[in-house]
Amino acid sequence: MGGKKNEMKFLYGLLILSIGLLPVLMKRPPKKDWLFAYMFNAITNIILDKWVTASFISYPTRLLPKIFHIHILYDVLLYPMFTVIYNQLTRKDKRTAIVYKLLLFSVPLTIFESWAERKTGLIKWSNGWKWYHTFLSVNLKSLSTRGMVSLFRKFFTEGRSATLYSTLQGK
Repeated sequence: MGGKKNEMKFLYGLLILSIGLLPVLMKRPPKKDWLFAYMFNAITNIILDKWVTASFISYPTRLLPKIFHIHILYDVLLYPMFTVIYNQLTRKDKRTAIVYKLLLFSVPLTIFESWAERKTGLIKWSNGWKWYHTFLSVNLKSLSTRGMVSLFRKFFTEGRSATLYSTLQGK
């Protein structure tokens, strides 16, 4: 990519772009579904990346390296935003379409990470980590988040919470 200075410019550009896009993504209804998808994904990313960075992946060039050992930009902004977009696009889809649309996200992401690992200082793999580990982990993580959003939607959007509230109130 042309050295650490250009890599940092790239990361700051992604930071500005993602901060600008985030409010646009969250505008679409139902907002609480997208907020849940975003928060669930970000929190689980932080938890999982702490383990992954200790064992398999390092980020030589990242934002706030003295504070975070994880890739905070990817874990808290970029991947959760992709997850929100994916959930918005698959909101009313059947299982087959959900899986096909996931490939539209996971294949380019895997290709980009493989390129970045070989050609930049943004990411380094170790202990046998390969492109297919990234591909599988992104797919499993995205499908599990999609499943959690579906459960959240069924519980809170389809009236079950109102029924539960009425039951708890003794009505």
